[in-house]
Amino acid sequence: MQPEVQILIGTAGSGKTEQLLDRYRGALQTGLSRHCPGTTLWISPTIRSRRQVLDQLLCEEMPVCFAPNVYTFEAFAETILKSLDEPIQTLPEISKRYLLRTIVDDCIAAGQIQYFSSIAGTTGFLDLVSSFISELKREEIWPEQFSKACDLLNSDSRHKDQELALIYDRYQVALHEMRRYDSEGRFWSARTALQEGKWGPFGQFDLVVLDGFADFTHTQYEILELLARRTGQLLISLPLETEMRRNDLFAKSVVAKGALESRLPGTIKTICCTPNDSQTSLWQISHSLFDNPRSIKPLRTADQIKVLAVAGQRNEVEVLASEVKQLLLQGILPEEITVAFRSTQEYGDLIEETLTAAGIPYFLGLEQEFSRFPVVRAVFAFLQIELDHWSFDSMMSILDSNYFCPDWPEYREGSAVRCLSRALRQLKIDSGKSDLLNALEKESQKSLELCARYPGQAKWESLRQETQAANQLARRLAEATQRLRGKAPFVTWIEILISLANEFGLPKAWEGADTEQDLLARRDQFVWERFQQLLFHAVSQVEQIEEFHQRAATPLDLMEFRGLLLDLLEQQTLSLQPEETGRIRVLDVAQLRNLSIPYLLIGGLSEASFPRSHREDCLYSEKDRGDLNQNGLSLKVHANQQQEEMLLFYEVMTRFSKQLILSYPAISSTGQPLFPSPYLSALIDLFEPAVLTVQHVGELNPLPRQEQTLSTRDLRVLSTNLLKQGQTGIFLSMLNEPLLKETAFNILAASEMAVARFECEGFTEYEGILVSPQNRQAIRERFPQEYEFSTTQLELYLACPYQFFTQSVLGIEVPEPPELRTNHLQRGIHVHSILTKLYELLIQQGETDRFYVADQVESLFLDLLDERVSDEIAETKLQQVLLTIEKQILEDWGTLFAEQSEMYGRQFDELWDQPPAIVGREVPFGRVPTEPDLTQEHFGHLTLGSGERETRIRGQIDRIDVGRMEGKKYFNIIDYKTGRALPSASEIRAGKKIQLALYLIAARRLEMIDIDAEPFHLGYWKVQESGFVMPLRSRKKLVEPISGEDLELLETTMEGLVPHLAHLIRGGIYPVQVDEKIAHLDPAFHSVCRFSQVESYRDSLSKQIDLLNYSETESDLSEEDSPEE
Repeated sequence: MQPEVQILIGTAGSGKTEQLLDRYRGALQTGLSRHCPGTTLWISPTIRSRRQVLDQLLCEEMPVCFAPNVYTFEAFAETILKSLDEPIQTLPEISKRYLLRTIVDDCIAAGQIQYFSSIAGTTGFLDLVSSFISELKREEIWPEQFSKACDLLNSDSRHKDQELALIYDRYQVALHEMRRYDSEGRFWSARTALQEGKWGPFGQFDLVVLDGFADFTHTQYEILELLARRTGQLLISLPLETEMRRNDLFAKSVVAKGALESRLPGTIKTICCTPNDSQTSLWQISHSLFDNPRSIKPLRTADQIKVLAVAGQRNEVEVLASEVKQLLLQGILPEEITVAFRSTQEYGDLIEETLTAAGIPYFLGLEQEFSRFPVVRAVFAFLQIELDHWSFDSMMSILDSNYFCPDWPEYREGSAVRCLSRALRQLKIDSGKSDLLNALEKESQKSLELCARYPGQAKWESLRQETQAANQLARRLAEATQRLRGKAPFVTWIEILISLANEFGLPKAWEGADTEQDLLARRDQFVWERFQQLLFHAVSQVEQIEEFHQRAATPLDLMEFRGLLLDLLEQQTLSLQPEETGRIRVLDVAQLRNLSIPYLLIGGLSEASFPRSHREDCLYSEKDRGDLNQNGLSLKVHANQQQEEMLLFYEVMTRFSKQLILSYPAISSTGQPLFPSPYLSALIDLFEPAVLTVQHVGELNPLPRQEQTLSTRDLRVLSTNLLKQGQTGIFLSMLNEPLLKETAFNILAASEMAVARFECEGFTEYEGILVSPQNRQAIRERFPQEYEFSTTQLELYLACPYQFFTQSVLGIEVPEPPELRTNHLQRGIHVHSILTKLYELLIQQGETDRFYVADQVESLFLDLLDERVSDEIAETKLQQVLLTIEKQILEDWGTLFAEQSEMYGRQFDELWDQPPAIVGREVPFGRVPTEPDLTQEHFGHLTLGSGERETRIRGQIDRIDVGRMEGKKYFNIIDYKTGRALPSASEIRAGKKIQLALYLIAARRLEMIDIDAEPFHLGYWKVQESGFVMPLRSRKKLVEPISGEDLELLETTMEGLVPHLAHLIRGGIYPVQVDEKIAHLDPAFHSVCRFSQVESYRDSLSKQIDLLNYSETESDLSEEDSPEE
């Protein structure tokens, strides 16, 4: 008996699905009345449309339904295959990738891959091959068919064709022998089973319905033929016009209708469906979209449609969220609202961030790749430390991670991490496991020796504890990661990976947290559980494929394992979203096919979204595909893609029943204008311009309008802006809300700060001026009357008071970079130490006449340099090379210094009665934080000022030379400089640079030289350039002693300035200002000392303190202090 086959055609909204539902309900009720349910079958294109059909089947006439048999093609095929006596198992995607990888690797090993040899081992090649095989299988193109079609091509790509055909053939053979089918092959296997009469749970059908399809694959056509022979009625709907006007739009349906009419048995009847309602927005889109513009009659009403052009993606999502919120406030159920984008992935986290902030319950249909989740990235970071050879960055990315919290005593609750970080920065070892461990062990031993040499000293005990903590943590980490070395099978690597994650304390990130309240902890726990399941699944699949190949699992090293694991996880995704009930849906437009949606909002309709630009196939060009199709294949070509894009847009735009809201970003993230999709423009042209205009909404201005306030963030910004305008209502309401009360107080505090900074004259408490009595008392305790300031501290305060505050008060230092680089400070220390030792030896040997003999000085300098450098341990080859370079630079400096010394000796031999005698080398005064030199006399601190203004100074004078001129004693104060920049005479006289002046006063008042000796000059010795420089020298040709005026000026300035600076420091005055002429700030301090912001309004608001003008500000500061004293 021939079946009754009917093809229902009609445009969207013509009632095809409603007619099919009515007839299907009737068939279900008839089967139920005969006590014979299950004699119907409905096939939908997607799971989502299947679910909607099930919901729509139930009605007042049929409140209950037994065995409705609503399937997708995939689910129908799966049901058939699972019912077989010897079921064919599905091949998961993870297994498909591993199988393809083993096939490709075997071909490479056998020398059968030549054309693709350069990329065959990459993940990208596997993606290409997997995608191409899937395309061939969808059209049921067998390997031999593909190979035969390629043989007929007259091209130079024969090797490429052969290699692809070989991989495809071996893949299909493996599937057959394993009795597996992939996602495309399931239809082949189901078709074969049906041909053999194996229908599983299905008997004879009374009615079979297919709804929502525009075309079918080759195998699906064959399944339809089999269904037609087993049913009384076969009903198929196709989107198609009764009178064809839009050939490109419905090209696929035309081909499908012709194929159905030629393949299906019996007489085929075509039923034309027409919409009951005309002159509606939905009817206009369905009837006229993509029609010839000349034949379109614009509709005069568009009350169901709104088109929005929005300034940027973020604004677009916010505007759509506002539209959703308005619908919800009108009482619309969340399930009736769907928001769609061409690709939700293109909007990143904007969708989740905006909808969450707006308090809109939502379901995001897009699953996320495992590699996006922090907990999975942390697991791969555990492996990366070994692959990166223990580089500083990879190691600290683990140790500083929230996912690293091991139960090791060596971990010391995290304090050992900081010890290890500091140790590695100081050692300058940024990679190399063995170098790092050896260096830490040596440092630990060295600290023990220092503690033994200087017992009871807290400094060395602290160093010992820190180095030992660093060493022990590094060794425990090495012990834990030792298992990452060597080779192991894939299954063993998975066990290692999971055990390592557990040992590192990964689960502690969520253990103990309230996962009901802590969303991040709940997410991490869920992802980790699913990730472990995925890993075990991967192990199972890999073992099965290795068993099929009849070979033992191949041992892999860490690099191979990591690459394979990443490859297998390439397309594995996870959904974190709850059920859809009670939530709006956020979907990709491709997920909207054949759905009926009351309120539909579609965003992202820019010119790049519809149509998608064509991407040339990496394997076969359009011409190659055309040639292959002429040889009997049916590959997709670019023309088909354009038709599919039009059909997709048409189907999406006709899914709504009550309201359609369309939007596109009119401005890109870079501020460039964007244009709407040409398809959107075509839709707008279907309506009279007066009834449908593009509404430009949203602004780049971050201030939200009152009607667009979505979230607490918007409310915060809006209320603050209104408060500035004197409108207090909304802000006061925030103070009465428990959840917003703290935020409101924070805003008031921020406002107070902004007023102080940007509207008040002079520096305030928000710009480095401490006003709290407790803070000022703490400062006085930090710098008590007996505190000794160093010259370096005072010069830093003059250059940048706020940096002085961060370093000397808060103790914030710029961390040393771990990588090797020139250490100018250490280089200077070397030079100072060598020169001190050099002159000490000459004095001890009684060879003071050699002070200024270049050859003698150079020889002794080089000997001392060799001795000093030999004490330095180079742990790595790079360190050895850099140490050699550093030594060469210092050797050159030694030669320069020797020549400079000889010139200095000749110069003063001519000026003085005899060459200068060196009477002071690294002369300390006050409590200098260095090891005491027992060969040197140690002087007390220098005192300036008296009474409450008394200020103590400490320091260390590099060198003091004495001599006689015309019978009178003179001395020089010398400071060695290994840098290039030197203070100028004007800076020294003005008090901006105070080091030499303080050294001069200290030398005279502390009697470091004979009391009758007079200063000849203060100078800097530029080691790498010109030698001794006297900045206060007069312009006369003949070198004369420093003038009496300069001496008086320096002494008077220091007596007034130094106590003044100490008073400012103790008074908590640390303004955000920088003297850029004398400051040498580390760039790292620019993020905390934001002096550039103050510069913009410094003059207008008098944001400047003249630190040098101590006579005017002293009384003001005393008045400020008096109430607290």
